[in-house]
Amino acid sequence: MSSLMPEFDNTNADLHDMTQPDELLGVILTRDVDPVRAGLALKKLADNDQLTGEKLLSLLSDATDQLPDADPAVTGGLLRLIHLRCLQAQAAGDDDAVRGLQVDWLVKVLAALSPEVANRHLLMHLLAMIRSEQSLGALVQTLNDAPPRGWMASGQILSPLMQHNDWPVDAVFPGLLDCLAEPSLAAPILDLAGHLFRSGQVDSHPATNRIDALNALLRNVSQRLAKFEEDPRSFGTDVEQVQAILGEAVALAVSLCDAVGLIGEESSIAELNKAAELRHRRVQCEAAGALARLGQPSGKEQLIALSAEPSARLRAIAYADELNLSDEIDEKYRTPSATAEAEIALWLTQPQQMGVPPTSVEVVDSRRMLWPSYHDPVDVFLVRFQYDFGDRSYSNIGISGPTVFALNADVADLPPEDIYAIYAGWHAEHDDIFTVPAAEFNEAQRRLIEPLQTYLERNEYEAVKPALLGFFLEETAAVFTAVRGGTECVVVTDGLETMDLPTAGRMRPPAPTDMFHLYKGRKMLRTFNPQGI
Repeated sequence: MSSLMPEFDNTNADLHDMTQPDELLGVILTRDVDPVRAGLALKKLADNDQLTGEKLLSLLSDATDQLPDADPAVTGGLLRLIHLRCLQAQAAGDDDAVRGLQVDWLVKVLAALSPEVANRHLLMHLLAMIRSEQSLGALVQTLNDAPPRGWMASGQILSPLMQHNDWPVDAVFPGLLDCLAEPSLAAPILDLAGHLFRSGQVDSHPATNRIDALNALLRNVSQRLAKFEEDPRSFGTDVEQVQAILGEAVALAVSLCDAVGLIGEESSIAELNKAAELRHRRVQCEAAGALARLGQPSGKEQLIALSAEPSARLRAIAYADELNLSDEIDEKYRTPSATAEAEIALWLTQPQQMGVPPTSVEVVDSRRMLWPSYHDPVDVFLVRFQYDFGDRSYSNIGISGPTVFALNADVADLPPEDIYAIYAGWHAEHDDIFTVPAAEFNEAQRRLIEPLQTYLERNEYEAVKPALLGFFLEETAAVFTAVRGGTECVVVTDGLETMDLPTAGRMRPPAPTDMFHLYKGRKMLRTFNPQGI
């Protein structure tokens, strides 16, 4: 098929003279194009605020014969731009920005894309968002023919079907179950099937007729996780690769336990018992919940015991409540402090954080206060956590309540008021709150920095070097690296208020951005809570 795009000689054409989207797209899709040149053309497309996602998709569907040879990275950027424009228009109130897209265009582009294009899943996500019989049928076929990479991408693709109930289930199930053999898809598919059953959109679990296959899959993934627990190197030596494989395996084990528990066949009990013996707390909890659902005393006992484990507590209590075991849970595990400890432990357990539960967690301070973006006072908890690694340990203090997070910088030796402040500053978001790194200062910003640097040099700070300029609503403050009293530190000042934190000799010293978080957090909490926190 020949391209419907106009023919351009894009090899030496001046990008500055190009204004038409089809011209710029021609540059992006030119075979063996210089990636820098293609990237600049993509930026010019992104700078065109009038260019809709639908228009870009239409142009791309007319140039599908050029897609297989295009640079995968640049093509991925183009797909991200299409996806972003469609979602932005929908968020602005244009209901047809996504649901009005031509399914044929999406299918045509997906079929032509190189397998190396990492963002193919964004177009599949749009197919799911359209939620018509045609789009969902095309999605199921595409997932069968060319599954996406990674279970997180698969989860994003199917997420619109979890958020809406206005789509034809028959267009998705049972056809989607044919993708269960694909590791990246199995967990999201089972989660969607379980959601349909729990919400009453279907009378029986969509995978009921595949219980034997689910039991076999649970057996295999449990064996794989057991092997990893015996020898972590069995998943490889690259940390990111191991985390990805482990995350996918755990997600699949969790989804399988939930699915067979909902289906309720006694043939699953043996495999659930094996999964319950694994050391991973989340898998233990899901297996115990499924066993309890099947009326097994061992599952009920394990579920109750897991409520004492912070990383499993929230899920264990949720299952206990669902299965009418509420009275069996000690009330001390339902207190706000116990919940805060559980939230931090669960957050740390995520693959993108530490990946394993902490050795210990403990609330060290809690206060009720007004917090950025909240209209009413909220309870805020500071939670100390610790990891013991033989002769080494790692400890810090995180926050729970309005958000759950832990900074990389060590804040454990700060007074509680400053720990609250640094997290409040990190959590605050506003168009008029931002920073500019020193390497990007313009002339006006350099003029703002100079008197603040001079001010510090006159007040016992030496070797003062600008790190960043921070804008906080109508106020301006600068962060520097410096030496005070012979100790290296980061320091922030607006000319009226100055504060510093030492960096020398610390394993995880505060960065300039942490210093600005502390500065703006102090100001916000003082403003919101004039009586003190």
